[in-house]
Amino acid sequence: MSSQRNSIANEVTTTRLRALMAAVLRALRAFVVNFHWHLLTAVAFSCVPPPAEVPRAQPNAAARFTTVLAREEQITSLRARFTAESRRGDERHTTTGVLLVKKPDRFRLRMLLPIGFTVFDYVRTGAHSQVSLPLEDRVIVDPPPDGALPFSQADFAEAFLRGQAAFPGACAPSSSVSNDHGAVIVCREAGQIVREIRLDASAATIREETSYEAGQPRMIIGYDDYREIDGVALPFHITMRYPARDLAVDIAVQRYEVNPALRDDLFRLAAP
Repeated sequence: MSSQRNSIANEVTTTRLRALMAAVLRALRAFVVNFHWHLLTAVAFSCVPPPAEVPRAQPNAAARFTTVLAREEQITSLRARFTAESRRGDERHTTTGVLLVKKPDRFRLRMLLPIGFTVFDYVRTGAHSQVSLPLEDRVIVDPPPDGALPFSQADFAEAFLRGQAAFPGACAPSSSVSNDHGAVIVCREAGQIVREIRLDASAATIREETSYEAGQPRMIIGYDDYREIDGVALPFHITMRYPARDLAVDIAVQRYEVNPALRDDLFRLAAP
């Protein structure tokens, strides 16, 4: 009887061991299958390249240029006080100045030494202009554009009266992009580029204007440090450069008045 009971016990133990081994094998196979699946999934997804970074779309150049023109049209008159440092060759001079603008065709620019003496007084009314040089006791009426003065009437019109003088001919966005990734506006007359305007990359403001003559840069005006005055963005730092003449002016504006009431007699031409 004892041997029979031992035989039965051994069979039960063997059966349990087989069942346990079978369960272990099933679990092991499941682990291996799942491990391989996760491994293959990880490898597969690691082989898929990450989505390409979508380049940030540049704001519409035409829309920004339209905004620039609209903002300039908001200004019908302007008064500004500034300091200017001019450089011509090895000569350097520092002056203070007052600018008066009454669109469409009147402006006055007075330059004074730090001690208060007027050294340059330019007045334009309509098609006529006059330059007074008090230290030289000279008055020049309708100065010719022959280089006798550092700046021509056309230069002043572009810089201060703006309008058609600043945006001549037909102006349209170019496919070029400026160094700071802003838009470029090109103005053409008779198929020739006469003005190149670089807009800011993030705002509807002008960073640089280049005037061309016979295909070469004649005058470059830079604008920086824009601040909002009475709802209009205005530059407080302006540079004017003449590459071919080694002439440059650096202007720091202290104060603007937008659309002040300016009397006509402020722009009256004095008798020579």
